[in-house]
Amino acid sequence: MIARRSGATRLPRVTWLPAARRSLRELLDFVGTHAFGDAHVRERQIEEAIESLRHAPLRCEVAGVRDGLTFRRLTVVGRFLVYYVYTPPRGMTSAGTISIRAVRHAATQNPFLAVRESLAADQPHAVLSTHDTTPAIA
Repeated sequence: MIARRSGATRLPRVTWLPAARRSLRELLDFVGTHAFGDAHVRERQIEEAIESLRHAPLRCEVAGVRDGLTFRRLTVVGRFLVYYVYTPPRGMTSAGTISIRAVRHAATQNPFLAVRESLAADQPHAVLSTHDTTPAIA
């Protein structure tokens, strides 16, 4: 028997790493302490931008490749950067996955360096950090 096609386009699901949720909370706490922005409005803008990724997950520029994963950067309102990894569909039952890795303010100096892999605790070499390459100050 042939399965029916509903005609509805399957969109990738969005998942958040715990570190990404923390980075969003930290960013919103920072925004909330300054007069330049409303944290609730910024959160909604970021969430809407992430939701829009589901329709075209490959549209954003590549920020880097690490351990076989391609990290992409979504810019929201010109100030906020969302780093994510898109995993394409596998088979007919999957629509792919967008894995949110970090949310940073654009003013952060090289914000990609703080993006960590989900297995970073098990594999210290998978951590992207300035601490690994910066020599100690004597």
